[in-house]
Amino acid sequence: MQTPDIGGMAPVGDAVADPRLQVMLSVPRHPPVIASVPAVLRTAHDVAALDGIRRLLLCTETPDCLNGWRHRLAALPWTEITSYDGSASISDQLDPEAPVLLLAPNGMPDAPRFRRWLSWSRERQQPTTWVWHGAPVATYYPEAKRLLESLPPGCRQFPQQALSPPDASRVPAPSDSWNDVSDAGGIRRAERRLFRSLRRSSDGYLARLDRTLSIGLSRLLIRTPITPNGITTLTLILGLLGAVLLARGTSWVSLLGTVMLWSSCVFDGCDGEVARLKILTSPFGARYDALADDGVHLATFVAILLHLHRVRPDLDLAGPAVVLIIGVVLSMVSVWWLINRHPADSRTGFKRLYERLASRDFVYVVVVLTAVERLEWFVWSAAVGANVFWLSLWCAAWRWRTR
Repeated sequence: MQTPDIGGMAPVGDAVADPRLQVMLSVPRHPPVIASVPAVLRTAHDVAALDGIRRLLLCTETPDCLNGWRHRLAALPWTEITSYDGSASISDQLDPEAPVLLLAPNGMPDAPRFRRWLSWSRERQQPTTWVWHGAPVATYYPEAKRLLESLPPGCRQFPQQALSPPDASRVPAPSDSWNDVSDAGGIRRAERRLFRSLRRSSDGYLARLDRTLSIGLSRLLIRTPITPNGITTLTLILGLLGAVLLARGTSWVSLLGTVMLWSSCVFDGCDGEVARLKILTSPFGARYDALADDGVHLATFVAILLHLHRVRPDLDLAGPAVVLIIGVVLSMVSVWWLINRHPADSRTGFKRLYERLASRDFVYVVVVLTAVERLEWFVWSAAVGANVFWLSLWCAAWRWRTR
């Protein structure tokens, strides 16, 4: 038995490029739940995101084990193997010539470290076991027939003993590479790590405060039936109502409107957070969220101009108003074309900086200036700033492409 040092592993690529890889997961009778979603369902989605996964085999103990969650599996290449009579056996479902990966029940791997171990195991083309705190948590077989040889005929139960084959190399897993969720303490640790992962590097500098508040709200919202798109709709309504109050109200009502706009900013983070926590992300939801954000942004700027026209008729704001609206619209289009239409993991360098600058941090300025009745300062500065923003964004994109 070989026990290599994990620190000596050679660097590997990001992709686990084996289009035939089969993955077996155990679905317990009462699976542990992490942030309102069974841990095994989270693991299934994380594993399915790896390149080259052919199929997920979910070994269930009861006929209704996955009831209520099958719609969350619709986008995954999965097959159920039930332990009760009448189900196809493991040998019927596995391709004996293709590789297979077994993951221990009641646990969740850290995706980057797991990907590294799996890529290393594939390169070696030998049975390899990932050992965490002395217990086997994952085993890779280069050919499923090596696993099938150890199983009795007609086996339908998850082969727990196959996680530790005697001829496999044992690779120690770092202590933070596996989340054991078999008890209440492990569940709490996994949830804390999951909530920490919701923070985004693209958040604006003041939006990080909003993120702290939105994560607290999302922890409550995931316990309710509300959907991410429902939260987006609530955010849109709250923002538009805030803009109406800002535009037409008295000084105190206008201030209340800006507070509603700020509240809309906080809730704006909840839709994406709840979508990730509940595994309900979708391309439509992302587009709807972006359109709602732009709608509230534009409504806010129009509301500021209407507010000033009503309370300060002596000011001639026609020029800066036109410049402001043109700058805002061009900034929205530029951000979409140069940043938002590209995958999130490709938004590095200048894209990450401008994504932060395009956040709703300006709402804090609007609240303060409304309170001191000096919103005209915002119009002049925003009229210049919005146009400097989109012009400099295109310049940064041009420099990046020509270097």
